[in-house]
Amino acid sequence: MADERRSEILDHLKDQHGLARVTMAWVRNRYDTSWDKLSRPRADAIAAWLKSQGIIHQPAELPSRETERVILYAQFTSIGIFMAAARGEGFFEDNSEAALLMLQGYAASLAKHESNGVAESATVE
Repeated sequence: MADERRSEILDHLKDQHGLARVTMAWVRNRYDTSWDKLSRPRADAIAAWLKSQGIIHQPAELPSRETERVILYAQFTSIGIFMAAARGEGFFEDNSEAALLMLQGYAASLAKHESNGVAESATVE
């Protein structure tokens, strides 16, 4: 069966906390083991399947060269939502105000965490 290894893509993303960088050869080998090489139609078929699984990829058009590296991320994870906001895609595509508010909240949280770390290190010394 052509898709017997596809779950390995999903498992790898889960193991990597929803974000992974892989080669197109790695993706092709797990998408369809009968393919000996990639082509534009095959890369497009992989992209369609990834989308159906809630996986976004960067670059936006999957390369058809096996040596190219791509970033895959799970759309409905914390990192996926953050990346969608930063890239203005998905829910945020037509809602830049929501993206801005979410990213500002995240930036404020990071700043607070950073200042708490500085305060903690000052009390230790």
